[in-house]
Amino acid sequence: MARPLTFQQIEAFRAVVLSGTTVAAAHMLHTTQPTISRLIGQAQHASGLKLFTLDRGRLQLTREGRYLFDTVQQNFQGFERIERAVAALRESGAGVFRIACTPSLGQSILAATMERFVRQFPQVQFTVQTLGSMQIEEGLRQGLYDIALTNKPFDGAEFLMHAVHEAQAVCVCAVEHPFSKLPIVKITDLREQTLISLPPQDDLEVALRRAFEKKKMTPPTVIETIYSSTICSFVARGLGVAVINPYMASEFKDRLCIRKFSPKLPITTYAAFARFSPASELAEKFFEQLKDICKLWGLPGR
Repeated sequence: MARPLTFQQIEAFRAVVLSGTTVAAAHMLHTTQPTISRLIGQAQHASGLKLFTLDRGRLQLTREGRYLFDTVQQNFQGFERIERAVAALRESGAGVFRIACTPSLGQSILAATMERFVRQFPQVQFTVQTLGSMQIEEGLRQGLYDIALTNKPFDGAEFLMHAVHEAQAVCVCAVEHPFSKLPIVKITDLREQTLISLPPQDDLEVALRRAFEKKKMTPPTVIETIYSSTICSFVARGLGVAVINPYMASEFKDRLCIRKFSPKLPITTYAAFARFSPASELAEKFFEQLKDICKLWGLPGR
């Protein structure tokens, strides 16, 4: 009666196929040639199949043996993937470290943190998603990210929010623009200017419009775009001025002029975690690096 094959028998069978001889298979598995021969004999007896034939002193797979080997290989490839994952976990605490952030933070604070972190943990694989705040919030709720960076706090008991940096919005203009001669740009200075802005639902845009309302001002002519980097590119070419977060402005400091803005429009950077999904050791280390970078972060503007 056929019996199930043991793992040792399957492993010996695979080693013989891959190496070509029982001697080489024994070397491959760090055992003896008689042990390999015994395991192969047991495998053939237990399965009721002839797995090898002897051709000029060398073992050759039978048709049944070839079919069995193909099946064994598929399973061993799964084992190898598991071993690679275990090795990654052993070395770094995670196989792939998943980060979500807004585009402006991705090009500034996150990039600076990654530069330092990758040197410390070169074996870690990263996936970085630059998304809008609503998408980040939903993804974090679904457990898609290990950490998220955003300027918008997420409501709900399922989130852990940590404020890691406080800043103020700045005004940016072309280098030759008259604002370059001002120490501070006031909201009243924006009259008669072309204002380049983010969509109305953006938190900073909401705060800026409220500031206009308090001054009983009609917002100036607007060019609207969805990315702060696009705003900076437009401003640098003299298409208008903008009030933006200082993180992205700092990445364009060599191409445009950056000034403080009045009234102050606070901008807070948050690190967000899923409350009911414990942070990995790697996430905790990344968070510490992020806080260190934020302490050192130099934001331009006088």
